[in-house]
Amino acid sequence: MLIQFNFKNFNSFRDDTTLDLSAAKMTEFSERVVTAGDEKILPVAAIYGANASGKSSVYCAFEYMSKYVVDSFKHGDDEKRFEDVRPRPFLFDVSSEKDDTSFEVYFTVPGDKTEKSYNYGFCIGEDGVTEEWLNYKARTARKYSTIFYRDKETLDVSGIPKASRKNIEVALEKQVLIISLGAKLKIAKCKLVRDWFLNNKFADFGNVVTNLFISRRLPKGFVNDEGVREKVVDYFASFDETIKGFEVTKIPQQDDAKDERYMIDALHQKRGSDEMAKIPLATSLQER
Repeated sequence: MLIQFNFKNFNSFRDDTTLDLSAAKMTEFSERVVTAGDEKILPVAAIYGANASGKSSVYCAFEYMSKYVVDSFKHGDDEKRFEDVRPRPFLFDVSSEKDDTSFEVYFTVPGDKTEKSYNYGFCIGEDGVTEEWLNYKARTARKYSTIFYRDKETLDVSGIPKASRKNIEVALEKQVLIISLGAKLKIAKCKLVRDWFLNNKFADFGNVVTNLFISRRLPKGFVNDEGVREKVVDYFASFDETIKGFEVTKIPQQDDAKDERYMIDALHQKRGSDEMAKIPLATSLQER
């Protein structure tokens, strides 16, 4: 079960952000609390907030972490592939757009009779993984013990079986996670973590068909009428004052295509600068 999820510098979140499912020390509603090892965990959590306040980014951050854990071994020594999949940092600040993005989870594994707790996380920079760690804690222990740790100068895999350490040292590349590579090499401790992410399911309870349809349509006149775009900017600026405009790019279509399609980037002013950050909203949009 997930105990805690932390992330930083991802999409609309610049600073450290925590989703904590640890139960408070209170006796009320104790029947609704799940016990795993020495952890008391809430089985359900809800995130409330205004429109455009970043609720979806929490979901997207956890989904991104999960996908990178599962797939990162595919990105090794391929800068173009990595550039396509690296996380988008907070772009409205001159310093944060160059800083690392970090993800971290604390969790327990269903069916683990030893009832260990695990702490796993990694940081990604412009060129690849800059830091990664895996720790565990026995049910009766007070502190976590290291299974492995890496940064740009260090590679400590002392908690991985000796027979597998050399394989990790030889095959590890800067875009690849030890967990992803280790699971591919059938290292049990790495596979346990990778499988935990694989077993997590994501669900969006919105109306998928309606949301997809709306997201693919532009207001009438948006492409060619500056006045229409200004009204859209005024609307968005009511809850996000950094948005200053849109950049519209027509997507080349085949001769037999029925609709003209466009790529839309929102233009946001960066903090501490007059520069603009371009945030892609969607592709293949057409006017209503």
